[in-house]
Amino acid sequence: MPVPSRSLRIGAAVAALAAMAAMAGCTAEPEPPVPAPTEPPTLEEAFAGLIDARGVPGGALAIRRGEDTEVIVHGDADDEGTPITEETVFGYRSVTKSFVVTVLLRLAEEGLVDLIVPTTAPEEGVSPADATPWELAAMTAGTPNYSAQPGLIEEITADPERAWEDDDLFDLVRGLPESFAPGTSYEYSNTNTLLVGELVADASMDTWSQAVAELVTEPLGLESVVYPGDGAAPDAAATPFQLTDGAAEPLPAVRASAFSAAGGLFGTAGDLAVWAQALGTGALLEDETFETRLSAFGPTASDPQSPEYDEYGLGIGRIGDWIGHTGNGLGYQALAMYHAESETAVAILLNATGEDGDLPAHLLEDLEELVLEAP
Repeated sequence: MPVPSRSLRIGAAVAALAAMAAMAGCTAEPEPPVPAPTEPPTLEEAFAGLIDARGVPGGALAIRRGEDTEVIVHGDADDEGTPITEETVFGYRSVTKSFVVTVLLRLAEEGLVDLIVPTTAPEEGVSPADATPWELAAMTAGTPNYSAQPGLIEEITADPERAWEDDDLFDLVRGLPESFAPGTSYEYSNTNTLLVGELVADASMDTWSQAVAELVTEPLGLESVVYPGDGAAPDAAATPFQLTDGAAEPLPAVRASAFSAAGGLFGTAGDLAVWAQALGTGALLEDETFETRLSAFGPTASDPQSPEYDEYGLGIGRIGDWIGHTGNGLGYQALAMYHAESETAVAILLNATGEDGDLPAHLLEDLEELVLEAP
């Protein structure tokens, strides 16, 4: 018997509803909500996390563009929990070399030093007699490194507060053979910069540290930057630490005279950032002198013990797109670098040394994107 069309429509609707109900009963549980993406760390958080992960008690990071400097601090200045502040002073260690060689270049501009004429070494039996001031500054003189001699550490261990004369440091390498003929290779040697300091003293008729003050730190207003010499470290200096198996142990404060022109300056992160900017822009040099400095970079691969530079030149090194200097030794690490494209200067200071002798350079590598994005 024919089924009325209305009945067909009702039957179809009932069947469709039944099918939908069956499908609804088989539907899987809804997916849990996707968590919101976490915010990337700020520069402050990233810096703190990186030095905490490496067991460094404390540090400071300064960024400078134009006349504006931002200083980020984290951690402890000593083993009593005194916090690092913007006024905390650290050892600049080998960043000192960039100051001293800049003074050498200033004196060359005045005609008081000839960079390319072989000079009689100020200390007989220390450096090849035909090495030039240029080769001493560029670490291509072949001079043995006084700080690599076992006698230095033995003396420091026996008497950390010993006052040193440069002659004492020269005696550690006096009579040792040159590593290579001057100008034929590269080997990073602290003795080279001691000799540059002697040349600066002879040409300026003053100590190297006073010449640095008159020609660099005073013109730039770097009031915290000092050379303690045989005296104690500045009152505001962070305690130096040594990292061993993840633990930080305080070190005795070795006299700055043990480093002399090769690494004896102290100062704050803010002042170091000002210096990084001046160093990277040639602010204290004539244009021709600065261009000469930029053209003097050479490879560092011949010295596996060298600090981590892609190239090194006249008291200045290159790491990627950054130029400047780093420092490391006996409880302090330092970095002063300038990025020309972004006109960014950065300084990093830490109050610990350990297995990674290039930690500031590695921190800059890890923080580079955040540093360049910083307002």
